[in-house]
Amino acid sequence: MKKAVPGILPILLLTLACDPEPVLLEQSQVIADGSHTGVYVLSEGLFNQNNSTLSWIDFTTGQPDSWNSATGRSYDAFGKVNGRRIGDTANDLLLYGSRLYIAVSESSTIEILEASTCRSLKQIPLSREGRASQPRRMTASGRFVYACCFDGTVTRIDTLTMLADATVQVGRNPDGICCAGGKLYVSNSGGLDTRNPDNTVSVIDLDTFTEVKRITVRSNPGNIYADGTGVYVVSRGIFDYGAMDYDSRLHRIDTQTDEVTATYDIPIIDMDIADGRAWFYGYGAGGTIQVLDLASGHILDPDFITDGTRVECPYSIKVEPVTRKVYVCDALDYVTPGSLLCFSPEGRLLYRVQGIGINPNTVEFCDEKVTLTQYQGKPETIGDIDRVFEYKPAPGQFVNLLPMYEPGDDAASMAAKCLEALQSGSMITLGAFGGYITAGFNAPVMNREGPDFRIDGNAYDGNAEPGVVWVSADTNGNGVPDDPWYEIWGSEQKEGRATPDYTISYTRPAADSGDSPWKGSDGKNGSIPHNQFHSQPYFPQWYDDGYLSFTATLLPDNVTIENNIYVMSSFGYGYADNLPNSPENSAFDIDWAVNPDGTPACLPGIDFIKIQNGVIGSNATTGELSTEVSAIYNLNRQPE
Repeated sequence: MKKAVPGILPILLLTLACDPEPVLLEQSQVIADGSHTGVYVLSEGLFNQNNSTLSWIDFTTGQPDSWNSATGRSYDAFGKVNGRRIGDTANDLLLYGSRLYIAVSESSTIEILEASTCRSLKQIPLSREGRASQPRRMTASGRFVYACCFDGTVTRIDTLTMLADATVQVGRNPDGICCAGGKLYVSNSGGLDTRNPDNTVSVIDLDTFTEVKRITVRSNPGNIYADGTGVYVVSRGIFDYGAMDYDSRLHRIDTQTDEVTATYDIPIIDMDIADGRAWFYGYGAGGTIQVLDLASGHILDPDFITDGTRVECPYSIKVEPVTRKVYVCDALDYVTPGSLLCFSPEGRLLYRVQGIGINPNTVEFCDEKVTLTQYQGKPETIGDIDRVFEYKPAPGQFVNLLPMYEPGDDAASMAAKCLEALQSGSMITLGAFGGYITAGFNAPVMNREGPDFRIDGNAYDGNAEPGVVWVSADTNGNGVPDDPWYEIWGSEQKEGRATPDYTISYTRPAADSGDSPWKGSDGKNGSIPHNQFHSQPYFPQWYDDGYLSFTATLLPDNVTIENNIYVMSSFGYGYADNLPNSPENSAFDIDWAVNPDGTPACLPGIDFIKIQNGVIGSNATTGELSTEVSAIYNLNRQPE
């Protein structure tokens, strides 16, 4: 399983929607803030998973609008109203006038909504010369909304016509934007070049919409904020994989001279400003909220939270300007639904709403009465499977989380949770080597020329956790996978680099927090380490036995160290969770299926699929290698 490093690459990984009923601490209702009717909370979901959500929390009822207690699904007011998904990796939310604007990076769109209904008014695709622009952050001034895009541009959107009417070139991979003194300030991160990021802030004149200056700051600038005559930009530096942290700085830019006038050596990743003060946090688990005096650079309060409340992974912060209540989005572990916490000005927790969405990243207060109407069309279903026959993961750091194990669950209920997750765009883990899932397509997959089916995972460049794929046809017509299975031969089997029929055995640790030992059929041994990122038991809790054994095709070791960074290299083709999701990377041809002797199986079609983790590996940065699956598609479906 890959643990994401936000701010360097626009990647976040998994999803799940099986949280308990929302918990509101210390109050039976959410407490209203000033004249606001409620708050919208955007959750970006996970990179390449199309599971961004928009939550509406109504101060008049004290409840999130779109919680489904029957399924435990996360809130998504957008999906409720519009009957579809926002898109892939929604990075920013802006409430301007009576409309909401959402920057959806990987889908490369700006979604415009009516704030009072959450109804989509327009979806603006952003591209340049046929390539996605990837909008990241937004700001507004006058009749325009401005979006900085990861392709090195800023796009201007006319709020009257809802059209993108102009674009200006800036630096590499801009990752923050604000407006001050009749100018736009854009932080050029260069985040896609992790060893050589950008270190500039572009200044754009609003009247001419041209870049007039670039200001040099420290490397990898990200979030940027306006306050009176000053602009403040966070420079994250190069991520230190040894310390698993950034070495951040905060720069102040004078908007009259467009020069850096101060640099503060403090561990800021994100902050919000009110009355010359900044409430901020750093990167990583257990982040402390601190308060900074912006004029002097002195820390006024090294620990804002006064009642011992722990924020696991702060992911966004917002200060209500009148009441001074502080809202903190907690991403928890970056892969399961996060929480929204509201603190009093004195740092006492007023309430917490759990299960708010995957990686909640933006809070916007709304003053209008909001009425959300249920979409009446056919609900959207992801993928083309309608049965999970067996889910048997090996131990792993996301086992018992993806999907969520609850007391009383057994093999059948966990299989049902896997089906619900895969049909809703969520993610399941197979754990370490040998763990597998067996599923059935909702219609036969016919063998035609070219790709026939597709498996989406959460691989990205340098982070592959390949799974071996098996297929079967329902030749006896009984609807269950008891016919012969045929292995899909990928590049490693084809070239003789894989080891067939490798057996591995795992032992349940004596303590839930212990490592899970394993031993291979070749005498090798090791363990699945219990790491600092996830505290739940790693051994599947619904198994009665304390001993697990799997037999699978073992693929070559794909873990190396390059520039002190662990790299999990992709294989050529033919594996799940091996390459970034795309019609080419995650597609399979039934013609790759072979008989036990390696000769072509020549199947006319298939009905069942089995996906099994084919790699053994672990490292201190990302934990064990565990194949993940988010969707399974039939590419040869007959039109309805």
